Amino acid sequence: MTDLTLGIPVYNAFPFLEGLFTCLRALSPLPNEIILLDDASQDDSWPRLQEFGETSGLRVPLRVLHNERNLGIAGAYNRLVREARGEWLQVLDGDDVLVEPDYYARVRPMLNAEHDLVVTGLESNSAMLRRGSRLLRSLVPQHPPQWWPLLGSFATRSGVIYRRRSLVEHPFPDPMYPGSDVIHLLDLRNGGRCVYRARPRVFHRVHADSQSSRLRDYTPYRRQLARFGRMIRLTYGFDIALRQLGHRWSR
Repeated sequence: MTDLTLGIPVYNAFPFLEGLFTCLRALSPLPNEIILLDDASQDDSWPRLQEFGETSGLRVPLRVLHNERNLGIAGAYNRLVREARGEWLQVLDGDDVLVEPDYYARVRPMLNAEHDLVVTGLESNSAMLRRGSRLLRSLVPQHPPQWWPLLGSFATRSGVIYRRRSLVEHPFPDPMYPGSDVIHLLDLRNGGRCVYRARPRVFHRVHADSQSSRLRDYTPYRRQLARFGRMIRLTYGFDIALRQLGHRWSR
């Protein structure tokens, strides 16, 4: 298996941990390393992670880490970048799961010198996201141009596999704002070689406390888009307008 670390940040995700653990135990093959990071959760996530670390039975190195204080999304992500030992890194949010048990067998051929980013497909409990992705994902080129929007419509941040050194050079922005993951990926794709696969997929769970379930202020996102070329501003602006309309329609 290509040298890959799966990093999982967890914050107040106790209700979703059993599903996550079931997913990890079902994976075949496994990544080379798994890191579970509790970001100072206020629920029972941390003791449950510790218990899983002691009893998982997974035959790969498994580290369970804890932040004494909450670092926020970017802080937790960037700590995983520093802690990871693999050449490649996937950051899977604690309330997301990998759909296919052979997820890593499917992505392994793409983790090579020809690519810097591998973006995998999206599945969701949100009917809007699920139907939109199923309808349009066949249109996405295998090597999408930078102006082609990926996150939000065809993929979730958890479905991106990064060459780790690129995250060392370009860490996740802090503070993160709605759409900052899209801007971050755009920056990484500027000169980076990106490949997209509709399968395998990450199941992105939308629930009451998830960012995706909220109507958000995309003003900072639109300001950041202004520094990119005209084609990117047009396509990404159109994409976010459609998604905002979909959020309002689904309420």
